[in-house]
Amino acid sequence: STWKLGHGYGRSPRDARPHVVAIDYGAKDNIFRNLVKAGARVTVVPAEVTLEQVLELQPDGVFLSNGPGDPAATGTYAVPVIQALLERDMPVFGICLGHQMLGIAAGAKTSKMFQGHRGANHPVKRLSDGVVEITSMNHGFAVDNAALPDSVEETHVSLFDGTNCGIAIKGKRAFGVQYHPEASPGPQDSFYLFEKFVGMLG
Repeated sequence: STWKLGHGYGRSPRDARPHVVAIDYGAKDNIFRNLVKAGARVTVVPAEVTLEQVLELQPDGVFLSNGPGDPAATGTYAVPVIQALLERDMPVFGICLGHQMLGIAAGAKTSKMFQGHRGANHPVKRLSDGVVEITSMNHGFAVDNAALPDSVEETHVSLFDGTNCGIAIKGKRAFGVQYHPEASPGPQDSFYLFEKFVGMLG
């Protein structure tokens, strides 16, 4: 549950909120806090979880965590699970490494950046309406936005170098961002992404 003074975090009743299964490729606790704040109940599972183990938990949606790691290496065991979730039209939200592997699962490619993005205050443009979000980043790989398949729509780009910072899978309830909306270096421009994901789960 959400944090309360004198109590800390508690457990929500099992049937009170939409259930998100979060696959932990190296997640930050604040991601889970933001999912809960947005209205979800969260169960965390290890990186090498099987599809059957995920489905046994009866999730309303699946979250793909940030990493670290090479998406191609982690993807050897993670991407087939993600592809199977997409085939079942499971709502999926990925951040950073999770975003990259979501892209690979949908047919996109990733590449190692010459110079990665690190630190706070990175401007990212949301292509749907031109809004600029001030974000935190920490990655050395990126989804190649010069070779996106027809099934993948680019939703966000870096204003520093034009690299991909967000995708949505066409015809699916699945999206990801390269940056870290759970970070709070000052601006909290991207919390809406957690609300957007939880809003898909009803």
